[in-house]
Amino acid sequence: MSMTNDEDRVREMISAGQVLDMIPIDRSTLLRLESDGLFPQGHFLSSRKKLWFRDEVVKWQRDLQDPDSELSKAVRAKLSKTKGE
Repeated sequence: MSMTNDEDRVREMISAGQVLDMIPIDRSTLLRLESDGLFPQGHFLSSRKKLWFRDEVVKWQRDLQDPDSELSKAVRAKLSKTKGE
């Protein structure tokens, strides 16, 4: 029986549509969060096909739920700044 290193595993990638099925936001919010560094960066496979690693999206969601995470603090700061404008 051969053991597989984590380095040898292929990470599952998902499309924007699949991300949006997991996270109830619209496409423009997804791209804005990504642009602001508040969401994992997607990877272009071609000029029109962008995919995200599923494990990074899951980690993002967990971090967002943790009030002490850097992500959660950054999102709250951005939201309070937006409300103050």
